[in-house]
Amino acid sequence: MIKLSKLNKWYKLDNAAKLFPPTTTPYDPKIFRFSCLLKENVDKECLEKSVNKTLDDFPIFKSILKKGLFWYYLEETNIKARVREEKTNPCESLNTPLLFEVTYYKNKINLEVYHALSDGAGCTSFFENLIFNYLKIKHKLKDNTILTTSSNYEKETDSFSKYYNPSNKYKGKKKENAYQLKGKWYPEGKLKIITGSTSTSKMKDIAKKYNTTITGLLISLVIKSMEDILSIKEKKKPISITVPIDLRKYFKSKTVRNFFNVTNITYKFTKSNTTLEEIVEEVNKKLKESLTKESISANMTNLIRLEHFFIIRLVPLFIKNKVMKYTYKLTRKKQTMGLSNVGKITLPLSCRSYIDKFIVMNSTDVLELCIISYEDEISMSFSSHFINSELEKNFFRLLKEYNLNITIYSNEIEGDD
Repeated sequence: MIKLSKLNKWYKLDNAAKLFPPTTTPYDPKIFRFSCLLKENVDKECLEKSVNKTLDDFPIFKSILKKGLFWYYLEETNIKARVREEKTNPCESLNTPLLFEVTYYKNKINLEVYHALSDGAGCTSFFENLIFNYLKIKHKLKDNTILTTSSNYEKETDSFSKYYNPSNKYKGKKKENAYQLKGKWYPEGKLKIITGSTSTSKMKDIAKKYNTTITGLLISLVIKSMEDILSIKEKKKPISITVPIDLRKYFKSKTVRNFFNVTNITYKFTKSNTTLEEIVEEVNKKLKESLTKESISANMTNLIRLEHFFIIRLVPLFIKNKVMKYTYKLTRKKQTMGLSNVGKITLPLSCRSYIDKFIVMNSTDVLELCIISYEDEISMSFSSHFINSELEKNFFRLLKEYNLNITIYSNEIEGDD
């Protein structure tokens, strides 16, 4: 039985988090997973100790989701975080009232998080500390490196509210509906994960050749991968790749809660045999337009402005939920798929000899590509409910043309070829 004190700390959901509870479904539970593959099997006892030690530095993770009359909110809890052996499919569900769970299987440690609690950057920080603590406990490492210098107050800050500026106004262009991926799903909507790993430095060299970033290159490769899949009629609609933007890079924030915005990078095929150079040029232009401090600030203000209206605050939660579900459906029509690059995992040199690689993936109701890197290895994971994997196949074939050594692996789903 959960005992909650009247003095338990509670937190309003941040602006991004408000969308997740009403739009969570069995097919998209809004869960993302970080995995660390070690060079040895996991010690459960050491892992449990490392979870508890990490939670001391990230108390916001000791929260549960509560339902109020007007909004959902997070409340501090005394529920113990338990480590268990992995027995379910990735990003399927959390087997705990907490909003995160740590599991293991052989040499792999997994962190799964409900998106209402934190975003990719926040969970990267938590996971780095978790793995570092595990290796220090397991191997008695004499390494006093401090990975996270922010205070608990900074970690739990709602940076959306902190940096809300009602004077920032931006009227974006009206977006047309995007091409929607189609295909037969796996039974019960099981999530298929296809991951490819290769050299980070070689990927940077390829990106540099096209005068773009790794993110810009990967967006362009995804778009190019669709060229042979789409019919002439389907090419009349734009492809729209939804890309999260970590707002910590533009505002002074060390929060581990959600603090991100999204931009849609669109591209429409206007001829046959489009070159990758042509796609990269257009993608670079769209990224440059959307990543200015002015447009990011204005977009963030537009997202937050509604919740500051007094009349909106008085609307009961069940009505807000219906409105947000409807708005979400309209938004999805403007998106083809998502691409999220959470960046680089940074750990002390003392950890290097024990770690193989890191992987990140996300639940989705369409198709998602998540990217993470550690040392000189970058891992790119597609998650999808579709049985057909033509897009993923085309994507990795394009990468192979650059003479990259790519290791590709996937989870097993019943009925798969």
